[in-house]
Amino acid sequence: MVKHYLDEAISELGELIAITKQDIENIQKADHSHVDDHSKKKTELVRKFEKTKSQLDNELVKLAQANAGTDLASMLSDEIKDRLAQLRDSLETLQKFNKEYAKSVVVVKEFYDSLLKTMLGAQNPSSYGDGTKSSLADAEKLLKLRI
Repeated sequence: MVKHYLDEAISELGELIAITKQDIENIQKADHSHVDDHSKKKTELVRKFEKTKSQLDNELVKLAQANAGTDLASMLSDEIKDRLAQLRDSLETLQKFNKEYAKSVVVVKEFYDSLLKTMLGAQNPSSYGDGTKSSLADAEKLLKLRI
């Protein structure tokens, strides 16, 4: 079962990595048509991975308890150890791409925030309506709802 859960976890991480790579490419192309679908799919994959990881942990605990006093590493086959290393590599790869994705999202958000402030006259409050912050905040909420 350990091998099965490892394979499943690695596969789920592979899908997450592929979607995240695609999201980065889409941000660079300013293509937001897949944001909703990808967000839902990534959320589902994360849940599946968490469940698989929990099942893997339970199997490893059972194995350790069944062989009390024996080092867990010595009980695992070389194939399982290789898969654990592959799981770790996949997690590190996902982390790398998530960091890159987060940087891109922040840059885009800052761009849109500055654009919004410029469009709504935040640089010169008296040029937009009565210049109150509430009208700017209302306009920002309206724009965010539409996005």
